[in-house]
Amino acid sequence: MSSTPYRWIPVPNGSWRRWGTSRTRADMSLHDSIGRMRSSTIVVDARRLGEGSAYRGIGTYLRNLLAALVDVDGIEVEALATPGTALPEGVTRVPLHRWARGRLLTLEHDLRLPGDLRRSGAAVAHSPALDPPRRSPVPWVQTVHDLIPLAFDDPELDIERQRWRRYGPRLLRAAAVVTPSQHSADQAVAALGLDPARMHVIAHGVEPRYRPHDDGRHADRPYVLYVGAWGPHKGYAEAMAAVAALAESGHPHRLVIAGRQDDWMRAQVQRVLDRAPRPDLVDVTGFVEDLPALYRGAAALVVTSRHEGFGLPALEAMACGTPVVAFANTAVPEVVGDGGTVVADGDVTALARAVGAIIDDDDVRRSHVERGLRRAAQFSWRRSAAEHAEVYLAAQSTSV
Repeated sequence: MSSTPYRWIPVPNGSWRRWGTSRTRADMSLHDSIGRMRSSTIVVDARRLGEGSAYRGIGTYLRNLLAALVDVDGIEVEALATPGTALPEGVTRVPLHRWARGRLLTLEHDLRLPGDLRRSGAAVAHSPALDPPRRSPVPWVQTVHDLIPLAFDDPELDIERQRWRRYGPRLLRAAAVVTPSQHSADQAVAALGLDPARMHVIAHGVEPRYRPHDDGRHADRPYVLYVGAWGPHKGYAEAMAAVAALAESGHPHRLVIAGRQDDWMRAQVQRVLDRAPRPDLVDVTGFVEDLPALYRGAAALVVTSRHEGFGLPALEAMACGTPVVAFANTAVPEVVGDGGTVVADGDVTALARAVGAIIDDDDVRRSHVERGLRRAAQFSWRRSAAEHAEVYLAAQSTSV
């Protein structure tokens, strides 16, 4: 297996190309490369699956990656996890014992992690969140989802910015760094001084439950959907302004905002809602168990976030056959590709106009549905896991 690093980048036909070659993913044979791998044990730090992050993007990434890695030939998968943390079938638990809470938990994990990695007996470690080991007895791979606190200057992100300044330099010692988008890879190189030769862009997949299905149920009142927990960069105000603009043009649609929020987050959302032009049209639902059904019932998903490292809601919506309209910024165009409509970043008028066209014209809606389904079909957790496995196996030969 070649250890030459590579990047995946989207090309105009909606496919992906391996950076530096003319081959598309359709040309690749993952079975050939995996078949040449020798058996190795990989240990993944799954601490985040036992806390609030389990319900956010990092939890989705960890659960699906671990589940798919089990089916990759040539590796055995272990996970550092507390006794009560649910793990996918086939993943071996390496018990993680933590007693601290809050910020002290981060300190405890930092102190104990090197010993846990040594106890696992694995050949390679994977740090999937911002918990890079201060030292590691084995080569390790780091995932960088985004660097939003370093790019988005907002006081709410001060604590996370401090974490990046403390832990970011450790990434220079990683055998390899994985990012879900080219945008995040480029940003990591620029902001952290990482070696481009150690960067690997591996897109996320989409879960099978996100699929089109007409169960005959329809909302009592039509709605436009936004999915994502609160963050100062998430563009809640722009989404609220867009639904107000839709109302001005005669559309009866409400805005439904879905995403798990704690008490502090709900207070921030309320502050934005109090300033919205039409707060009466906004429903903040919090966590929704049947998110695929919520996607399928929406007239469209709006992605008004001002910064994303990937953008799972756009991919999930397209997989459900829901039209997507998004701001063109950061990694969002990499995900949406030709599967939806992207408008100039921050242009609420253009976004509302695009959503209105989907609502008013069946042909426009049908085109979005068809293109979105084709685009979503290009993403898979199986492929993502196979590409992670290639990185693990290459990292195994590096020195600590």
